[in-house]
Amino acid sequence: MVSDDENIPELLHENGNDSDSDEEKWEEINYDEDENEVTDCLFCSSQFKSIEVAIQHLKSAHQFDLASQKQKFQMDFYGFIQMVNFIRFHGIANPKDLLSSDSQPLWTDEKYLKPVKDYETWLSYDFDDLHVSEEGENSSLLQTIKSLQEQLKVKDELLEQACRDMQTMRDSYKRLLTKSDAGPASKQSSENDERRSLKGAVGSVKIEDDSSYFETYSHFSIHHTMLSDEVRTASYRDAILKNPSAFCNKKVMDIGSGTGILSFFASQAGASTVYAVDQSDIIYHAMEIAQTNNIKNVEFLKGRLEDLQNMPFEKVDVIVSEFMGYFLFFEGMLDSVIYGRDNYLKPSGIILPNRCSISIVGYGCQERYDNFIRFFDNVYGYNMRCILKDILNEAHVEKCDGEFVLTKPNVICEVDLYKCDLSYSNFTYDFCLEVLADAEMTSIVGYFDTFFDLPDEKVFFSTSPAVTQTHWQQTVFYLPEPVRVKEGENITGKFICMRDKKDLRSLKIELHIFDKVLKYDLN
Repeated sequence: MVSDDENIPELLHENGNDSDSDEEKWEEINYDEDENEVTDCLFCSSQFKSIEVAIQHLKSAHQFDLASQKQKFQMDFYGFIQMVNFIRFHGIANPKDLLSSDSQPLWTDEKYLKPVKDYETWLSYDFDDLHVSEEGENSSLLQTIKSLQEQLKVKDELLEQACRDMQTMRDSYKRLLTKSDAGPASKQSSENDERRSLKGAVGSVKIEDDSSYFETYSHFSIHHTMLSDEVRTASYRDAILKNPSAFCNKKVMDIGSGTGILSFFASQAGASTVYAVDQSDIIYHAMEIAQTNNIKNVEFLKGRLEDLQNMPFEKVDVIVSEFMGYFLFFEGMLDSVIYGRDNYLKPSGIILPNRCSISIVGYGCQERYDNFIRFFDNVYGYNMRCILKDILNEAHVEKCDGEFVLTKPNVICEVDLYKCDLSYSNFTYDFCLEVLADAEMTSIVGYFDTFFDLPDEKVFFSTSPAVTQTHWQQTVFYLPEPVRVKEGENITGKFICMRDKKDLRSLKIELHIFDKVLKYDLN
């Protein structure tokens, strides 16, 4: 029988001599590694035999006192690891790049706890033993105090500016909210008299009944669409900035100012004061934009122009407005420009733009007609042509391609903003369209042109389908059926436009063409 002791396997190198030999070899190996170990500088390619020498090099060559940094940022061993790995990760060569613009460390993310190099001698350094001298502590403390004082100074300046801005806003709001000294009865009577004088114009509508119109302009998407329309915005910019003689030291009123872009152009052109008028809530953002851009000479007046009382001016030298709607007259904003002209513009004053015109062309895009109008012939097997009557009675705003224009244009309405009255949208015109090519005519397309006839440089832009598209696009009056036309043929008819009496911002249109009377609503 074998004893338990005999079953125990013999330990290799169990005797004392072998063990002593291994320890000597281990110490020899460690000693050899320590002899060959070098420390790479954190900021340059220099190498050193010890970390202590490298620390002195950082201080003398790079003005980076590790002990002071430890004290300044209350850095522990983990913070030291993060700083080293941050330097290695980003290849920092200048100690100044370790801090943000407000002098805060950039290495505090936990991802910098992971080493970048396979072996980094700095990470084996006993950072907790790094001695911070009393002098260093005092110096670091003074630097911290100085940094905090500088931050407080900046914040104090910002606070003072904010206080000044708030006071400016208070003054503006106080003026906006100032009420008439007249009693309620006389005020109501005055308002009723004013509305009677505006009969047939959008100003005669009670503001609460007109609120939905202004609410649409409180949304940011519509302002993005208008501002990003380069034809529109650049044309106004050129008209204003390229005609400094019309704006220098002049009082300007911007009617329907929106985000204030036209007011800011006028300010840039040298206007003494710009009065930005708008009823929608976007005006509050326009005020903030002006403050952000340090524009001091724009005063904001919230309200519909026809309703504002106690204006801070008697007359202005210039009226600028982007009043144009689809087919020029939709939305009826020209009413407010006419009101501003008659009540606030000096006799020698300038209006931008000063004239506009509406044109029509024959149009034939069979693909669009089939996809939109004939679509209802068969919708998943169902005949839905019964709804075509209502669809054809609508004027549609679409992007039209100049390739499908079939006739020469015919100007059917011209508007002089110095002379027009509130009946501007009620007109009749006998048109004649000369056909340019044999084709199927599917619609009549309307568009407008805008003119800035100014003393220094004239500016013009068009919304024709033949030129660069704008956010106004074109207004399409679809025919009930396509009509074959031939080159050289003259298509005659009558175009009648009227303001919708039930909705003063909308239009009703009659088109007498091809022995038919076609009626359309633009609303």
